[in-house]
Amino acid sequence: MNIGIDIDGVLTNIQGFNQKHAPPFFMKKFNRPVVDATPYDIRDIFQCPKHEYHAYWKRYLFTYALFEPARKDAKAVTQQLRKENHKIYIITKRVFTCHNNFMGKLMRGIVRYWLWRNGITYDEIVFCDNDIPDSKHTACEAKKIHIMVDDEAVNINAIAPIAKVICFNASYNRDCEGENIYRARDFNEVYEHINNKEQI
Repeated sequence: MNIGIDIDGVLTNIQGFNQKHAPPFFMKKFNRPVVDATPYDIRDIFQCPKHEYHAYWKRYLFTYALFEPARKDAKAVTQQLRKENHKIYIITKRVFTCHNNFMGKLMRGIVRYWLWRNGITYDEIVFCDNDIPDSKHTACEAKKIHIMVDDEAVNINAIAPIAKVICFNASYNRDCEGENIYRARDFNEVYEHINNKEQI
């Protein structure tokens, strides 16, 4: 099978990273407390303007992109799936990766380095445009993806009509459910869903 796997929020725990770094940053720099801890986007969590959001990621983007570790068992599961002759497509909307400039080239290189450093094996990387809501739908259709593992509701809902989707559990996707959508709390559950012949 062709299996798509997202990076931010799936291979990494971006919510955990933000929970650690964002509250002290926004409180110290902008005197802005958490308003709602459940959304995906920091702008919604802190109800902050765009320039404050950009200030946060200017400070922490490379720390996150280079050093945030892969989730437990991500390495083992991706390696096992490839041993079982599944094709692994890393399908990501990581910021800047679709830009045709120095920053785009740099971020694409960082993504490849991070995957190598964390032992995540794959057949191909697909960089999707972060500014196009259904860009992952287009990518999954083009690569004939049978199963996509993602965490963001907008992606899950866009992909579910054309492929099975394993929703990687997070507070910001708890209402994401429907036909073709299955939920996993860790990579062992991802593996179980993929190998459940009644579901797939």
